[in-house]
Amino acid sequence: MFKDKLINYYKNITPEQLNKFEDYYILLSEHSKLYNLTAIVEEDEVVIKHFYDSLMFYKALAIDDLEKLQILDMGSGAGFPGLVAAIMNEKCHFTLVDSVGKKIKFIQLVAKQLELKNLTAIHIRSEALGQDSKYREQFDIGVARSLAYLPVLSEYLLPFIKVDGKMVVTKEVPFEEELAASKKALKILGGKFLKEELYELPIYGNKRAFLTFLKTKKTPAEYPRREGTPSKKPI
Repeated sequence: MFKDKLINYYKNITPEQLNKFEDYYILLSEHSKLYNLTAIVEEDEVVIKHFYDSLMFYKALAIDDLEKLQILDMGSGAGFPGLVAAIMNEKCHFTLVDSVGKKIKFIQLVAKQLELKNLTAIHIRSEALGQDSKYREQFDIGVARSLAYLPVLSEYLLPFIKVDGKMVVTKEVPFEEELAASKKALKILGGKFLKEELYELPIYGNKRAFLTFLKTKKTPAEYPRREGTPSKKPI
């Protein structure tokens, strides 16, 4: 049973939150068959690789007792980790962004079904949204879960984050070469590496790390560059 499996791996969930996660899981199972939302569909894998992984991400953000933070989830897919975090903390506001329309529609459906008032889902590419003054440098925290090569990801995320805000991303271990390759991009975009936090997925043994960066200065106006450029020509 989904709820029993999830609570077995992550204890700090209220009964109300657990019910919402189960409803989310049911909707994900139903809609994945129709719209190919995720390649991970077997229950045990979904519990650990999507929900548990996202809950660990939420834990790493350390926002349990915080409220009114603006948090951006870039490349949210079917809502991981942003939708999970929105269920766990209804005081903060989460903006979930993805370039795939069907995934954003699914997130909006789940948010409506679960009556989540603290979530906005936007269908757009990060390069375009990053040049919009309504969103640029408006977020306290920007997150991304295994989204892109770190120099590219930095250009996607750092323009959205306020000075003194944080960027938190997940990477597979080892990540040291990728981190080293991001030094130039971080310097230009206004990011500084703060810390790493290692963790491992139960049963499957995937070794991952949360990497946290501090936004130390404003990102130059020319970043992010136009659509497709960051991935084709990383800084």
